[in-house]
Amino acid sequence: MTALRTARDVYPKGTSRQVCIAHNRLIKAIEMAMALYVEFGDQATPAMIERLTAEDFTRAARTAGVNPPNSDDTRDQVRLLLKVFVALGTTDGPADAEVVRALLNGPGRTEGGRIALLVPIS
Repeated sequence: MTALRTARDVYPKGTSRQVCIAHNRLIKAIEMAMALYVEFGDQATPAMIERLTAEDFTRAARTAGVNPPNSDDTRDQVRLLLKVFVALGTTDGPADAEVVRALLNGPGRTEGGRIALLVPIS
C-alpha cells in the first residue's frame, strides 16, 4: 500500500477521470522510482535506467506496494523520476521518503529542514 495520497483522497467527487488517472500514475511512478533508487542507488546510470526490464518494474512495484505498471506512460515516468533521484543523489534513508511524501503536499519543509515542492512538467 502506498504512503502517498491517491486521487480519491485528494480530489472532490466528480473530478475528471483523466485528472485522477494522471494523479494515480504519478503516485505509482514516485513510489516505484524510489524503490528502484533504494535498490540501485548511485549505481544507476541513464543507460541502465533505459534498460530496465518488465521484471525490474514488477519487483519495484511489489517493493512499493503498488500494482505493476501496465502502460508505457507509467514506465516512462518511473524512468524519468529515477533519473532525477540519481541526479540529486538523495541517499539519506528515511529522510528521502519524507521528501517524496512532501512533494504532493508541497511546497513544504520536512522535519530535517529540506524544502520540497512538485513542479509539473509537460
